[in-house]
Amino acid sequence: MNIVLFDMDETLTLARQKIEKPVLESLSKLSKLSDIGIVTGSGLSYVMEQCSPIWEEGYVSKDIITLMPCNGTQVLKSSGNDFKLIHSADMRDYIGNKKMDKIFKGLLILQAFHADAIASHPLTGNFIDYRKSMINWCPVGRNATTEQRCEFVKEDSDNNHRERLVAGFKSYLEENELDGILHCALGGMTSIDIFPTGWDKSYALDQIPHDNIWFVGDKCTGDGNDKGIYDALQNHKRSFETKNPENTIEIIDSIISSIVV
Repeated sequence: MNIVLFDMDETLTLARQKIEKPVLESLSKLSKLSDIGIVTGSGLSYVMEQCSPIWEEGYVSKDIITLMPCNGTQVLKSSGNDFKLIHSADMRDYIGNKKMDKIFKGLLILQAFHADAIASHPLTGNFIDYRKSMINWCPVGRNATTEQRCEFVKEDSDNNHRERLVAGFKSYLEENELDGILHCALGGMTSIDIFPTGWDKSYALDQIPHDNIWFVGDKCTGDGNDKGIYDALQNHKRSFETKNPENTIEIIDSIISSIVV
């Protein structure tokens, strides 16, 4: 039994955008040979907003789709007219309230420092999003428009804002005897994903009862949030790094060819 897992932003869709018809048509072809999963750092609401045309417009049967938001620590399968949550992990239960409060305090301090020190990009609100199994930290704010996101992406590329913030957060964790329990990864184009060590996207693999698993994502090296699952499947040559949704279509064609052979 086959399943191909896909990251969402910059893999199936452009960042925070709805999936487009060429990718939908490619997934439809793949669905004749394989189940399909979406494993993303984003929460379920973003998956529904961006990817619901896959099943709602009839390109892929809902019965063969697995939704895995929050790095796969939440798993949803088709149940009647909807998707039903069949697995969920909560980092507050795992880490404890006292440590979680210290983590949030550190993030708030660093976000305030960043906002005070950096005046070259907009601040839009919704900077820290707790998603039960992970924290999404977005220095520009998740309320940013596409134009504001693009502005931040350029600033981040030129000045490494996110990498500097990750370094500052790691120092804070060490100072507060919290080092070793969390992992930070660059998520999408504007965010930092923070989750318990071992809860990267490779966590999703333990939730998949399939014999053959492929993965396609765009952040597969360095501190990218696709690296864990990409590395886990590289021994079988079943993980692929994509540049954008157009490149993902080419990768899907190669996966189809390998399954047919």
